[in-house]
Amino acid sequence: MDNEFVKDIISIWLKKLKVDRLFGIPGSYVLPLIDSAARHEIPFILSQHEYGAALMADGYAKATGKVGCVITTTGIGATNALSGIYNSYSDSQPVLFITGQVPTSQFGKGALQESAGIGRSIHMEEFFAKVTKLSKMVTSAEEVLDSLQVAEHALLEGRKGPVHLCIPIDVLQTRIPFFGLKPSLTRSLPVMPENTIREIHRLTEGSEKPLLLLGAGCQTDEVASIAKRLADKGIPVATTLRGKGIVDEAHPLALGCVGMYGDSSANYYLDRHADLLIAVGVSMSEFTTQCWDPSFSKPRLVHVDIDQTQIGKNYEPDLAVHADAQAFLTVLLQAAGEHKKGLKSAEEAVRATKSKFDAARAQRVVHSEEEGKLHPVEVVELIQKAIPAEQTVWVSDSVTWTETHLKLSGANRHIEAVNQASIGYTPAAAIGVKVGLPDRYVVAVFGDGGFRQTAMELATAVSYNIPVLWVNLNNEKYGSIYAAQKSYYDGNIVGTTYAPIDFVKFGESLGVEAMLIESPEALEEACEFFRHHERPLLLDVRINDAVPVAKARQLIRYQQWKLTKPTREHSSSEDLKVLNQLIQNRY
Repeated sequence: MDNEFVKDIISIWLKKLKVDRLFGIPGSYVLPLIDSAARHEIPFILSQHEYGAALMADGYAKATGKVGCVITTTGIGATNALSGIYNSYSDSQPVLFITGQVPTSQFGKGALQESAGIGRSIHMEEFFAKVTKLSKMVTSAEEVLDSLQVAEHALLEGRKGPVHLCIPIDVLQTRIPFFGLKPSLTRSLPVMPENTIREIHRLTEGSEKPLLLLGAGCQTDEVASIAKRLADKGIPVATTLRGKGIVDEAHPLALGCVGMYGDSSANYYLDRHADLLIAVGVSMSEFTTQCWDPSFSKPRLVHVDIDQTQIGKNYEPDLAVHADAQAFLTVLLQAAGEHKKGLKSAEEAVRATKSKFDAARAQRVVHSEEEGKLHPVEVVELIQKAIPAEQTVWVSDSVTWTETHLKLSGANRHIEAVNQASIGYTPAAAIGVKVGLPDRYVVAVFGDGGFRQTAMELATAVSYNIPVLWVNLNNEKYGSIYAAQKSYYDGNIVGTTYAPIDFVKFGESLGVEAMLIESPEALEEACEFFRHHERPLLLDVRINDAVPVAKARQLIRYQQWKLTKPTREHSSSEDLKVLNQLIQNRY
């Protein structure tokens, strides 16, 4: 039997979890653990802000499927990370958040940064309890081994999510008898009853035009492989934004993304053709369903999720299936193989649907008429042509442009934080993605508004030579909110524009190679440079004021939100204009 420091036991546990990088900012109360982790060959990446560190860990987790780890001190150092941890909670990512704490003997005495919940100090465990699957303050060394065992289970069991451990410095520095870590608790998957499996077969056999809808819960290589086989058997496939690319979007039966800014083909097929909707790992959120459109309740619905609370939350299913995505799709694959009628009518409907919207897509204007400015779609499409698609992961805040104008193939090729619209996510998260996937090109696309919130994290990439291509779509405003003010608030522009920043000089001041992009040719040359000299590179791309074409349901949404007492009267011709927009942009 050996006595080991708690700090070293935690480092051994991190190695067991396959944590190979820590993100964070050190502080006095967590230094023992950072020191120990380094001695156990777990490198530490120093971010510029704790929010940035949390976003990096989230990007790492999304890109790799492994545990991302953030370490900060207690007090404000920990609370700075709150928004990033909440983002991981909303997006169901296994992010481990470890914070330090003052010595237990100083609780209630007013120690520097004390966060034990006594007097006017926050209780660190309770503070993070609402944004994690588990938040625990480990106040004695005797609790450590049990706490690590339970924390591991919470991170990875069922619907994944972040875990917070707050460990006082005196506990970290305590020696305890150590025989080894406690064995992992059994992680069980739900078992589908036989009658559920029979019902899956029955519903599949009775469908002529099914639609398989895959969400964030399907973002693994194993699920992507099964989904491709299902598409090959004739089942049309669409995804949510968070499931983008699970099935090759060039596949003849791939319809793209449903939703607010999704592919018209996917929305149309669902509304006009589908007689059976099989939604797997989909929460039926506002963004996915176009503000809970009735089209999702038209076909018979099979709703599958690892989290029972998601099933039937917004639409009553004909069949509720509590199951892991891979297990369910394996059963569905067997059912599809036994389909006696064939799915020729589904294939014909997909072909006709795509043809209907491809013509309009070909006629769209995606170049800017303004000198020195590009259209956002032009930017996205030029970069995809210039950098090998099969070797590239996209990280995007500008999902209204990347969702339908990128064509991707493979799990976790499009990474975002749309659930909470976490502004400033991409500049920082892309660093974590690249750390997790060093052999892939990483392209980060965002607007200048969000960039202002986490731009300093580019210095982190320079410090550790992490080569990301950052693409700043710069129109010198918070574009989407500005457009809403212009359209729905009588053009009363408040708080959405600002004085310009010279982002090229800013990037260079951080040690980042930076280029001003004012033409397609300059963008192509910059991409070529990045391919051949892969290093941290910031492109400040001047864009026009193009806004995505809003779907009808979004127009209705803003009509409901607009001022109850408009400042001017609306004419009947304006009402007719809105009505025409609703009709033309139904899908």
